[in-house]
This record gives sequence, structure tokens and C-alpha cells, in this order.
Amino acid sequence: MDKRIIAAATLLSILSVPTWAETPAQSTEDLVTEARGKVKAFGGSLKQALQAAIKEGGLTNGIGVCNTVAPEIAANNSSEEWTISRTSLKVRNPDNAPTDWQKLQLLAMDKQPVKNGKPVEVWQVSDAAGQPTFQYMSAIPTQELCLGCHGKNIDPEVKAKLAELYPNDQATGFSEGDLRGAFVVTYQPSTK
Repeated sequence: MDKRIIAAATLLSILSVPTWAETPAQSTEDLVTEARGKVKAFGGSLKQALQAAIKEGGLTNGIGVCNTVAPEIAANNSSEEWTISRTSLKVRNPDNAPTDWQKLQLLAMDKQPVKNGKPVEVWQVSDAAGQPTFQYMSAIPTQELCLGCHGKNIDPEVKAKLAELYPNDQATGFSEGDLRGAFVVTYQPSTK
């Protein structure tokens, strides 16, 4: 993809951030703060569940947690107005495929997933069909813990479990520090 298109999309995202006139009680800054909190809660719960599952039954047990528990954790951290999910350029679950806007952000994040020691983040406010929507993304850099299931040298038993649960898996071949994907938080105020 042309670097000018990625730069323009990123610039448009940044330029669209400052206004949230439709809901004056909730500023964009407040929405970003809330989104960061949701990512922290979701990411922390998921990491804790994965570590416990791996400790109890190895990496294959951890894959099962990602398959069943991760969606439950996302649902528990979502509400009528807020949703949290994950996406990637190389998805394990096809249901997590990025939207066009998310893909552009992931391509930009892929160049530098961490800046000043923190995962890169981006957000936008859009108004599609008169309904304001806030979208936030926070990069997920690949950590050492991730490499057993997402790295380049995956144990055959783990590969077999991945093939069983994710027959269309694309999410391997990563190195520590690579962009694994991103948390996505969306806020759409109730129209009631």
C-alpha cells in the first residue's frame, strides 16, 4: 500500500479527533481515558487468564482460553454503548478481521508499535448517518509470552491444537516486539 495513503489516513484520523459536539457531557479526552481503562481491564484479565491456563496445562490449554475465555472477557468489558475487541493484520479468528479504517491504523502501527515505552494508540470520531461514533485502537506488541503460539518456532503439539481450533490461522511468524494486533474500543452513544 502506498505510504502516502497510510500517512493521509493517519492524518485524517488525527484531524477528526478534537470534536465531539454531539455529546458535550463527554469530551474526546474523557472518551480516550475511558477507552484506555477498558483496554487495561481487558488486557490484564486476558493476560492473567492465559498465564493461569498455561501454568495449569501448558500452551495448548492457553489456546483454549484464547478461544473461549477471551470473547467472554471482551463481552464482560463491553456494554450497550461500549464494545471492546481485538484485531490484527494477521488474524487467528476471521471474526476479528479489521475494518478498512482499522487496517490503515494497523499498517501505520506496524512501523512502530511502541513509542516512548508505551503501545501506540490512535482514535477518531466519525459521524456516519448522523450517529456519532468514537473508535480507539491501542497496539498489542508481541511479548515473549506470545511466541509459543504466535512465534516462528511453534511446538508440533501447539500447531495441532491451533489447526483444530483455528483452521484458517494466519497469526504466526511473529518476533518479540512485532505488532501482534490492536485492542479496539468503540463508543456509540445510545439514541434513546
